[in-house]
Amino acid sequence: MSSRTKVPGSTQAEVLVQSRRRCCICYGLSKDSSVKKGQIAHLDGDRNNNASKNLAFLCFDHHDEFDSRTSQSKGLQTTEIEIYREELYYTFGSWSAQLHRDELLNFLAFYAADYDAMAKAAIKAGHSVVFYGEELAFDVLVTDQVDYCDGDLYLPHIAVLELFAAWGWLTFSYEEQKDENDITSRVLIRADRKPICDEVAKRLLTALESKQDVYQSLAAKAKHRGWSRDEGSP
Repeated sequence: MSSRTKVPGSTQAEVLVQSRRRCCICYGLSKDSSVKKGQIAHLDGDRNNNASKNLAFLCFDHHDEFDSRTSQSKGLQTTEIEIYREELYYTFGSWSAQLHRDELLNFLAFYAADYDAMAKAAIKAGHSVVFYGEELAFDVLVTDQVDYCDGDLYLPHIAVLELFAAWGWLTFSYEEQKDENDITSRVLIRADRKPICDEVAKRLLTALESKQDVYQSLAAKAKHRGWSRDEGSP
């Protein structure tokens, strides 16, 4: 019995970020673009073929339907799903590249150097991904480099990084790294943060001082990342 090769963490991240956790079949059949709980499917049925072009994010129901295809009915076809996936990627790829640019221009036009407004935008970006939006937004704002082995941690981090990058606040990269025993892998994320990140992080901290539980969590995160309010100050 051959062993199954696990989808590399960086490839999982690529599929999930490109799909924005939208099921390509839901989108292709009914234009349902809501976020789904699901799994990454291997379109050719070979679970060792982890090439990005062979993978697609599907909701649980459609993943089960796709895996249980029979010759007796016109079930979901691989080519069909590939087309739906490309339509989904095009929609959200266009959204990422163009809509965020437009949003940034509008944002700058209205708020210019209003860091308080930018802090609110950062928090909103965090909450668009996870319930602990303040903590995630702050972590992304103050972190130069971090490595994760848990997809539940690095995927939200990358999603918010992508938003901040679209707003011109930073640039970033990520790569998968194997340990010495080649058993598990970690995703190393590097960010080149512009000074605006430090200013927004300061305003975010100030805005949350009245919420002691959240504020203490952010202060602990800042200490862990080696960041202080003096960062970026002349």
